[in-house]
Amino acid sequence: MNRLLGALAGVALLASACSQRSGSDSHLLSYAGQNGRIAFTSTTGGSVDIWVANADGSHRIRLTSNAASDLHPRWSPDGSVIAFTSYRSGNGDIYTMRSNGSAVQRITSSAAFDGYPSWSPDGARIAFTSTRSGNLDIWVVTLSSSRVVRLTSDWADDFAPAWSPSGDRIAFTSNRNSNSDLYTMRSDGSDQRALTDDSHADAYPAWSPDGTRIAFESNRKGNYDLWVKNSDGTGIHRLTQSSRFDGYPNWSPDGTRLLFTSSRSGNQGIWVANADGSGAASLITNFGVTTWPDWQTIPLPSPTPSPSPSDTASPSPSSSPSDSPSPSPSDTTSPTASPTGP
Repeated sequence: MNRLLGALAGVALLASACSQRSGSDSHLLSYAGQNGRIAFTSTTGGSVDIWVANADGSHRIRLTSNAASDLHPRWSPDGSVIAFTSYRSGNGDIYTMRSNGSAVQRITSSAAFDGYPSWSPDGARIAFTSTRSGNLDIWVVTLSSSRVVRLTSDWADDFAPAWSPSGDRIAFTSNRNSNSDLYTMRSDGSDQRALTDDSHADAYPAWSPDGTRIAFESNRKGNYDLWVKNSDGTGIHRLTQSSRFDGYPNWSPDGTRLLFTSSRSGNQGIWVANADGSGAASLITNFGVTTWPDWQTIPLPSPTPSPSPSDTASPSPSSSPSDSPSPSPSDTTSPTASPTGP
């Protein structure tokens, strides 16, 4: 609970296709796509806004710009849309926008707080945290119908949902055992199971792209560091060991690296490490208070079917390059927002 209050207080402070490996490569992660850009929240510019940057932290572009706080960005599974929490309506609600910051759309409309979005793997639904029931619970909205369904109804606070890559389960944080632990449930809210049971705080789960592991933050050694546990509940491993805060983990789409928020350089900034926790390095620091990173997935191209002999024997005389429509500019290469920062 203290960890959640710290995160919510942080908002106030800020405002003041899946590729399967086999054979000899079976130990490697399968992945949903290639590594794209990084979305994050930053106070640079004097307000709490959503930014994007290249995977190396360069070419930082501000996507939102208004007096209200915009935070918690999450890329859609195909990398074309970003869901986020915004206070522009007076309280937290879920919004979406295209990857260049255009076409902003309000998804939830409630007098309560709605935040921490997480996409279903098919992009049809978004799980989120809401206080509609009087305390924090996990809810899901279907985008095509705006239908909202409550998944948890515990007396305690349930928050920070994370949809599994297979779509059948959702991980979340709950303090129903007097302190924050990780739980998983089926995507309809049934079969809720504790993944961790520790006297310290475990929070903010993030599934690996192949669904076999869940990274999270924990203070079980006294300071908040990144940890990882198998999604079946077995095994646990400490990934980072720092005297400063490390939290809010996020996997790269290829499963080889982890983004996270760290205060190692003073203010909170974005850092990156190998999936085993080694090689931690600063990525976006000294850029205001910078947090909540999320890595864009660039879907792998569909396999091209091999042509049959009849397809290659005699090309049609009417075929010409002009028969194929010219591709339109991609959102990811022609952002409408003006680049700011280094």
